[in-house]
Amino acid sequence: MIGQEHDFTRSQESAAAISLGKGIATSSFPASKLCVSFIGGLCAGRTGLFLTNPTSAIGRDEDCDIVLDGNTVSRRHCEIIRRGATYILRDSSRNGTFINGERVRQAQLRDGDQIRIGANVLLVHLSSGVATGLISGKLTAPNRLPPVIELKPHIVVKGLEEGVTQPFSEDSVTIGRRADNQIAIDADNISRRHVAIERRDEHYFIRDLGSANGTYLNDQKTDLAQVNDGDRLRIGGYLITINLVERDCVLNFRKITK
Repeated sequence: MIGQEHDFTRSQESAAAISLGKGIATSSFPASKLCVSFIGGLCAGRTGLFLTNPTSAIGRDEDCDIVLDGNTVSRRHCEIIRRGATYILRDSSRNGTFINGERVRQAQLRDGDQIRIGANVLLVHLSSGVATGLISGKLTAPNRLPPVIELKPHIVVKGLEEGVTQPFSEDSVTIGRRADNQIAIDADNISRRHVAIERRDEHYFIRDLGSANGTYLNDQKTDLAQVNDGDRLRIGGYLITINLVERDCVLNFRKITK
């Protein structure tokens, strides 16, 4: 649940662990047994890590303890805080952090939890359930991993508000002047319902919704067309560069200036 607080009560345990420092494993022996495996999305296949710092920051910024890629990953997306023998995940992002498919603001981590951060899935291992070995200072993941929670593709909007990225999981997103559009733009040269961005199987299409001023793809007026990476969409006074990243369609808005 969003913003749910938890009762953090577990006995303190001590264990040898590997501490994380800028992605480099170094030996230490604090009282901690939490590690993460990178099991899905953009980070899949990376070497698992023990987290032993009191607070471990996760995000896009190079200063984070765990650096993740992706358009919907904030610079400092979330953090994992050690409180005694328990670990708390605290979200600080615009686009949300999800545990087992549920968006959370703050939650206690449990063994086997799957954390989704943008297009990345991390698996939590706690001391009671970690079947791992240490080989040359590296973490080897358990032989059996649970099915990865599916990463849904998103239509991602950038540039309409400075520093704000909006991901939409719907198969169709409409742009227009009316407030009931997912992307509402209050401009005279944008129709009330101007254009739709639609996901059909693994492809994306634009569909003009009968706009007064038209929809232009690569300077050609169009009613319906499949889009490709790098295409330029123009509606009213906006130029939208389209990037297809993994399964996402990223719409980069820029206001046209004369």
